[in-house]
Amino acid sequence: MVLALPFQEASAQRWLQTSQLFVNELESNSPPRVLLDTLTQVLKRSDSLKVSRKPDGEEYEISELRDQLINGPGIGLTSANGIFIDYRFEIRNRGFEESIESFRFIYRPTGGTGEDIEMLYVDASETWVKNILRNKGTTLTTNQAALKTFSDQLSFARMAKSGQVVEIAGETVREGFETEKRQLVQKIQRLTYESM
Repeated sequence: MVLALPFQEASAQRWLQTSQLFVNELESNSPPRVLLDTLTQVLKRSDSLKVSRKPDGEEYEISELRDQLINGPGIGLTSANGIFIDYRFEIRNRGFEESIESFRFIYRPTGGTGEDIEMLYVDASETWVKNILRNKGTTLTTNQAALKTFSDQLSFARMAKSGQVVEIAGETVREGFETEKRQLVQKIQRLTYESM
């Protein structure tokens, strides 16, 4: 007697790493600034999408969030001058995979005085955010028909050049961890370029 069992692909995970990158100074045409503008526009056009100011925070429609920021700390969403991007890296049977897990836009007072003000938290696993990352972006100045998607522009290998690794595997990176940060950046860049 032969027993036929359905074949299932082994999904052994060989490597997993998470990291958080901080980019301050969101210049007017930088990918994080354009992403913030795009997210805001999509949220304005929707009656059902809600966001929060921080992870696990109360959810608001974009108009409520804007009012809360103006009436509270007296700033608007365009005042965001920093972004935390959470990444997840995996090597599985399919090869190397990088994903953006979340964005957290903040306002950091100039001169380093005062605390960061949480402005907008976006869970990148939500379908509407995934669609923005995959299908929206900026056009090339040399070819306006070509689109550079946000997922490409905000990849770890690209953003690590202008950002600062602040967390690895859930642990805050403090002074003296430059070697660990450099090794992670080099490994991710190598894995990224090998998978292209």
